[in-house]
Amino acid sequence: MRFTNFILFFSILIPACSGGPAIAPVKGKISFMGKAIDTGVIMFHSETGPAAVGNIQKDGTYVLSTLRKNDGAIVGNHTVTIQATSVGGGTMEEPKSLEEEIKQSRATKILVPGKVTSLVPAKYATTVTSTLKVEVKNQENILDFELKD
Repeated sequence: MRFTNFILFFSILIPACSGGPAIAPVKGKISFMGKAIDTGVIMFHSETGPAAVGNIQKDGTYVLSTLRKNDGAIVGNHTVTIQATSVGGGTMEEPKSLEEEIKQSRATKILVPGKVTSLVPAKYATTVTSTLKVEVKNQENILDFELKD
């Protein structure tokens, strides 16, 4: 085992063995205007410890992880953030100027990225603007979010 892996292993193991923060399982479903959100990331930002994160699945469900996969979130109060976007298809276009063509290594066409569209209102993306507050209890927590404008 390399030294850095050894340190990482014990930095995770020691808090778990020494009565680290209480963590409880958290899962749920996210929807916006009645439709399941099918991609993105949800985070629970604890007032007392590390944040928990979960990937949003195709059916809108999520499971949180803090120290280990699917272990949940720290027991206590959290601000919740949700970031979910889709990216439209890009297009190939002719360069608009000689400088643009030179910048693109004399390519005959350049890729123009697709439009990024937020699937949920932007206010849910940061802890400063999110209105989502929850309490994680020392039990299995099923926390669904029906987002509105």
